[in-house]
Amino acid sequence: MQKRYLSLSVHELVDPILREGDIDDRVYNQETMAAGSRLHSLYQSKQNSDYLSEVYLAKRIEIEEGVISLSGRADGIILGGAYPVIDEIKTTVMPVAQFAQEQEAWHLGQAICYAYMYLCMQGGEKAGVRLTYFHQINTDDKLIRDFVYSFSELEEAVEGYCREYLSFLSLTFLHAKERDEAAKTLAFPYKAFRKGQRELARYVYGVAQRGGELFVEAPTGTGKTMSTLYPAVKAYREGRVDKVFYLTAKNTGAQSASAAAKDIRDAGLPLWDVSLLAKEKICFNPGRQCNPDECPFAKGYFGKARKAIKEALSSNRRFDVEFIKDHCFSHALCPFEFQLDLSNHCDLIVADYNYFFDPIVKLERYFSDEADASTFLVLIDEAHNVLDRGRDMYSSTLSKSLVLDAKKSLKGDKYKGLRKSLSNLAKAFDEYEELGLGAHDVEKPDQAILKGINNLKALLQRASKKGGLPLSDEYRAFSREANRFYRLAEEHFDATYRCYAETKRKDVFFRMLCVDPSKKIASSVKKAKGAVLFSATLSPIDYYMDATIGGVDHPYLLLTSPFPRQNLDLMVAPKVSVRYKDRAASYPEVAKYLRRFVEAKMGNYFLYFPSYEYMEAILPLLDFGEAEVLAQQRQMTPAQRESFLAEFSPNPDHTKVGLLILGGAFSEGIDLVDDRLIGVAVVGVGMPQIGKENDLIRAYHDRLSGNGFAYAYMDPGMNKVLQAVGRLIRSETDRGAVLLLDDRYLQEEYRSLFQRLYPDYDVVLSPEEVSDNLAHFHRKK
Repeated sequence: MQKRYLSLSVHELVDPILREGDIDDRVYNQETMAAGSRLHSLYQSKQNSDYLSEVYLAKRIEIEEGVISLSGRADGIILGGAYPVIDEIKTTVMPVAQFAQEQEAWHLGQAICYAYMYLCMQGGEKAGVRLTYFHQINTDDKLIRDFVYSFSELEEAVEGYCREYLSFLSLTFLHAKERDEAAKTLAFPYKAFRKGQRELARYVYGVAQRGGELFVEAPTGTGKTMSTLYPAVKAYREGRVDKVFYLTAKNTGAQSASAAAKDIRDAGLPLWDVSLLAKEKICFNPGRQCNPDECPFAKGYFGKARKAIKEALSSNRRFDVEFIKDHCFSHALCPFEFQLDLSNHCDLIVADYNYFFDPIVKLERYFSDEADASTFLVLIDEAHNVLDRGRDMYSSTLSKSLVLDAKKSLKGDKYKGLRKSLSNLAKAFDEYEELGLGAHDVEKPDQAILKGINNLKALLQRASKKGGLPLSDEYRAFSREANRFYRLAEEHFDATYRCYAETKRKDVFFRMLCVDPSKKIASSVKKAKGAVLFSATLSPIDYYMDATIGGVDHPYLLLTSPFPRQNLDLMVAPKVSVRYKDRAASYPEVAKYLRRFVEAKMGNYFLYFPSYEYMEAILPLLDFGEAEVLAQQRQMTPAQRESFLAEFSPNPDHTKVGLLILGGAFSEGIDLVDDRLIGVAVVGVGMPQIGKENDLIRAYHDRLSGNGFAYAYMDPGMNKVLQAVGRLIRSETDRGAVLLLDDRYLQEEYRSLFQRLYPDYDVVLSPEEVSDNLAHFHRKK
């Protein structure tokens, strides 16, 4: 039998084998956890000098089945008596006696581990174990359970936990051995590497071996998904990587990663992979709360999950969404929680950015401060999105209307206290309303708003003591954002934040904006052994390195398109100014350019405009003859977007023109190959509209480096243009033309970038030159 060597925290050891009971969001949630931490600290601070708090303990445990390096922090150790007493503190909103009865075995197992490690480190023949329970609201509801164990009893118990844990993981260990052996001979799943793929794979493998960060720009068509996944899983063979996280910004990226994982599995690697879905996409009881009274799939979850996981691991099935749903339904288990628990055993986890970066919802089991991520490799797809998504994750907005909508939704006397507290919270916005319309800078998060949120938390905790209150969807929507606002203000607010209040005609908003999330993003990235941040559009590369994780001295790789240059005709029309002050005058000339562009050849075209206002203003001047024109609408649903794209079918028998917004839903993540798209025009340089938030970002970076305008406006706009251009050539057979309209494209910053990416671009000085250029291009085919 091969011995296994593991490093585990006490929770990692005992939770999978000892925890029982239900999923219950009334008992275990972010608010009760935060309250528990505060009460732990308060209780510890009141003890005498014989009480040691948060004591780090560790012990290497060798048994026949394996070796486990166990570690953790004991809540308290009481000295001064005949023997040391390990104090395990637990707080709850349940009646304390009920909580203790349901979870005693689990809690006692934790304390026994701490007691054993303490005696191993300090010596002694016996130790006491104390379980200290108290209620988070009713301070009179307390319970203390005392036990005494000899050293041999503690050793027997802990070694028993280790054996049970190793037995539970026996299938996982066997799989890992087979996986690592197969990785040694795993061939590239496709017939040949595309141009750039082998080089990219070599760089990624280097990160898997040595760690660190790597930025990669690889144009559309390079095959980035397989070029990053293949070397990542090859690293299993050396034990340098044990788990790979493939992070995506959009569902299309997750689908591509899942498809690549299937191809790797079909090529001979027994890969266990799972794609984590948001709760609303996989829940069996949408709209219900996660507790045994409202959802049968929450009842008894922790006891039933162990058997279901073993069956899943023995099934020789891919852990796709269909399998997880079927398996969980047959076992009456919550599929959302089950996919998370199953991921503990998986080699590859495909997930949205927020599971890694978001400070509120990230996977604590993998990326908490205490977790060991030293064998984790993180692949970050479409990495140009990380900056904006990271900024959103660390920012929050509360509005007066959100508070009042929550209040209106609570009917009846039982909500009287909540309604009063919500009214008081709404009044905290009044002082900003009195300042008049517009945005007004504020030095820090409003203390009256934070106090109001805290009062609501306390009310709900007191209500939970009496069985809780059913809450409306409107209140829950408010509560989610209020809790985020509170936690960001209390735990993360620093010099990288700017606050402002904005009064509009019918509402007042308080915005807490993280203008520079780079240090926060970097802290997540550095938790893993290595990270590869890659995208088809990661230019300007210095901007993305510095704005995403700070600094410009990170390793990077810039690849060129794998497809023939002659397949793309890129034209720049610098005689038109689409600057904001010139826009009204630009409409007639831009319309002429676009007509010449579209009429050159029958087919499908995308025309990108800087805003809805510009598109609507120029629409009466657009004349494409018999062509069919479809315009992007505001706030299209996913189904509407899919239907819109389906209109641009292969082998068109007439011209179709899509009028789109640059940087909108159709700027990236779409795949129209061959003749489904033969032309893309971009009006303007993509700069974000001048506004309060972008000006705050500009001012911050001006003070930091003097590059505020580039960071807030120019560089993000440049990337939007590159995304739009990248929609066109996506395969060997794709052929088409791009027209960029704006005089700023001849500025040095733009010219040098396009000379690197598209060195054969042409300058066209009139609509007639567009026609001549395209006639020549289409004849060359």
